[in-house]
Parts: sequence; structure tokens; C-alpha cells
Amino acid sequence: MNLNLIQFSELNEIDDLSAKFRDEIVIVAKNFSETELKEFNSKKRKSKVKLFSCKVLEKKDNKEFQKFKKLCDFIAVKGGSIEMNSWAANQKADLLLQPFSSGKNAFDLATANVLKENNVFTCFLFNDFLETKGFGQTQLMKNAIFCLKLIEKSKAPLLFVSGAKEKQQMRASKDLSSFGVFLGMKKETALKTIRKNSEKFLERLQ
Repeated sequence: MNLNLIQFSELNEIDDLSAKFRDEIVIVAKNFSETELKEFNSKKRKSKVKLFSCKVLEKKDNKEFQKFKKLCDFIAVKGGSIEMNSWAANQKADLLLQPFSSGKNAFDLATANVLKENNVFTCFLFNDFLETKGFGQTQLMKNAIFCLKLIEKSKAPLLFVSGAKEKQQMRASKDLSSFGVFLGMKKETALKTIRKNSEKFLERLQ
């Protein structure tokens, strides 16, 4: 099953590119307002691919978390800081997006263990590596490699996704295993992550 996560909601572009890349399921992850979510839900039925909505929280807000957990298919927390990574794990969010950044490392084994315990899937977003240049990209890779090692050690669930914010950043989900290999994962493990973890993640809809 080819599952991808993107951060824009232009349905015509999603349909065209998903067909080209053979992505069967696409999660649209944004900081939706209620109005935007209703509009998206009314249009997604016309899509040629299976679309799911995902509310992204960029700051701690328990009230907002609980409200959109009932309204969206999934709820995600934008990571990158110790506080947000820990909050996502303890709140039992569906997804923790990019728990590292090009700044100071903000991920540790204790957080990885809570992610495992609460079945929170960590998403590595490929688009960040396209947007970051120079020394920042070097630091981003360094922190991503460290984060991946801790996730593998804790056996916390993991997804590699494009995270595209525009169509030029789209990548086929089946090709993103090479992203994992680039960060130090064994090829066989990276392929298994792409093939199996998508199915495991979608089990929470049953």
C-alpha cells in the first residue's frame, strides 16, 4: 500500500501527481480551521485517490487537540523542540511530524520510548531537506540520523513521507525508502518500513 503525506490541499494537483506516482492513499496535513476542513471534506469525495484529513498543531493547545481529534481523520503535532516532541508523545497524537530541526538536537530515547508505548507514528518529512541549504542542511541530516537511531532502538513506529508543501516537492511514497537508507537505515528495513508501516498506521481507522 502506497501512503503519502503532504501539506497542501489543491485537489487537482494531488490527483494528477498521485496517479503518476501510484500513491493510493494521501494524508493532507495542515493547520486546518473548521471552515477549511469542511471545504476540504466536501471536495475530497471527488478525488481519484483516497484522501484523509490531518490537523497539524504547531503549539500546545489541549482544547484544540481534543476538538479536532473528533473532526479530522488524524491529528498531528509539529515537532522539533523538546516540549512539542514530548507533548505529542504524551497526548497520544496520531503523528509526530519532524521531531528534529537544523538547530539544537531536541530528541531523546525517553521520548522515543513513550512514542512506542503510545503508538504515535513519527513522520520524517523529505521536503525539509529540499528547503534547507548549506550548514543548516548538514545539521538537519545530523539530527535526523541521530533521531532515526533512537527510533530504531526503541522500535517506535515510523513513516517516511514527502511532506510536500507544493507540487514540485512531491515524491512517490515507494521511492522514499531511499531516504531512510540515506539516513543510515538498512535497505531491507527501509523497504519494510514503507510497505508495512503504512498498513499498520491505517489500522487505527478500523
